[in-house]
Amino acid sequence: MAIFDASYTMASAAEADIRKFEDGTAMSERIREWLDTPEGTVAHDPSWGHNLVPFKFEPQSNDLAIQIEMSITRKLPLDVEDIEIKSVEVTFLEKDMIKLVIVHQFGADSLEVTL
Repeated sequence: MAIFDASYTMASAAEADIRKFEDGTAMSERIREWLDTPEGTVAHDPSWGHNLVPFKFEPQSNDLAIQIEMSITRKLPLDVEDIEIKSVEVTFLEKDMIKLVIVHQFGADSLEVTL
């Protein structure tokens, strides 16, 4: 067997190498991963991740909830490919904890997030 034959049998189409899941479970995991990663913590892509840290020490109010909702609605689609956000709702649970409900094209995710 020649070297050319060996490399030919190892080659494959790019779409066969990586399989991308596009369902509700996959989207929920992408959202969870995004919320677990603050902006600036990924070495090769420092702009990827949530930008909720500036809201940590702000007094809880309806205006703050709206600002958090707007921040998520603007940033999440930039980082998570193929998400279509229908709505975002923020409820304060404790000083630095919020309940976040994100409704997207595959359903809704309800998560408790520490700011």
